[in-house]
Amino acid sequence: MIVSYLRSRLLQALVAGILIVGPALAQAEESTADNGWQFAIAPYLWGAGISGQTQRFPIDVEIGDILDNLEGVFMAAFEARKNKWMILADYVYLDLAASRPRPVSGSEINLNMEGTVFHLAGGYNLYQEKSSLDLIFGARNLDLDLGLSTVIMSNPVSRSQSGNILDGIIGLKGQIGLSKRWYLPYYVDIGTGDSDLSWQAMAGASFRAAKWVDLALVYRHLEWEFKSDKLLQDISFSGPAFGAIFRF
Repeated sequence: MIVSYLRSRLLQALVAGILIVGPALAQAEESTADNGWQFAIAPYLWGAGISGQTQRFPIDVEIGDILDNLEGVFMAAFEARKNKWMILADYVYLDLAASRPRPVSGSEINLNMEGTVFHLAGGYNLYQEKSSLDLIFGARNLDLDLGLSTVIMSNPVSRSQSGNILDGIIGLKGQIGLSKRWYLPYYVDIGTGDSDLSWQAMAGASFRAAKWVDLALVYRHLEWEFKSDKLLQDISFSGPAFGAIFRF
């Protein structure tokens, strides 16, 4: 009991939500002294809710429900930059089981979701002064196991779907410099492939606390739209996020 309680508290301390803020937060500064590699790693907390639509049921899970029903999570983002070129990677693992009432019948919709989201992208710097702008191109992979169950007219109904969704993406990533310590990071991309459409957008404010660490508060939205014959029609994750960007 004590171990389970401590594990639950630790997970809640590690995440204020789910999924990634990493592609936008991890930003290594371009070297002005030499042409060596510059690196950044960004642990983060994302207070995101989940919404979506299946063929028969809506999905609506708020952040409080996520924290109460979270069974496992892991998040990490990394960026490497040399001259005008960069490599960006971000990985998220999520295991969630939650229940939501159906507004019409009064029965519950039971949701089980386990999956990973992985971004791998390259980039090229288009502008670098007080502000910066990078062109991003790469891939986004969603590996998802989804299970839904409910009761309709006293009959139990359940559906499940597993799949791997790989999309090519293109986007922009950068920051607007306000002063030596303050800047506004932003990120936007759009993709398609196995999904009809996927996209994400982020914007916020960052503070350069020291030469080796920045603090950032942003709002981020990530969404997929799937083929019409799939159980899951669309799904999105959105909410505020806080992260620390360590440079080396």
